[in-house]
Amino acid sequence: MSLHICFVHGKESGPWGNKGQLFSRIANERGHEYSALNYLSVDNPDNPESRVTMLNEYLREMKVPQQELVLVGSSMGGYVATRASQKFPAAGLFLMAPAFGMEKYPLQWPKLNAQHRFIIHGLFDNTIPWINSNQVSQNTDSQIHLLADNHRLSDSLDTIEEDFIAFLEPIERAFKL
Repeated sequence: MSLHICFVHGKESGPWGNKGQLFSRIANERGHEYSALNYLSVDNPDNPESRVTMLNEYLREMKVPQQELVLVGSSMGGYVATRASQKFPAAGLFLMAPAFGMEKYPLQWPKLNAQHRFIIHGLFDNTIPWINSNQVSQNTDSQIHLLADNHRLSDSLDTIEEDFIAFLEPIERAFKL
């Protein structure tokens, strides 16, 4: 049996950008299923709730068991993955510069509903303040890794890969028991 790693891209990127390719490769190398929906195809891609609805419908259709589901989200995708975890609890929630504390979002501080939680955020992020992720980390006892990078985290792909593999290992061990 394998985990199902579901990548949720950010507002202006797509499912096969640098991060999507990275997570797809890692999933393939480790023998896991991988999915990445194209949220730019929803009726209103600027509305995070449209994306949440799309992900929820996908997860409802796929019927991935909680112990197999790993949600990975970047920026708005981090918000969307976190919101989806409220209806579909996950074994893991791996978030990069998640859009928490955003005034225009219907739920500024969604609950992280996963057994394993990890947040990465760039200290030079001018889009979403790193302090928001730090606050969520402290309030939820989630691991956090603050990096000398900007919102896109494009200079930190090697570190993201290392962190994600370290994040996956306990989930994989628990799943194989």
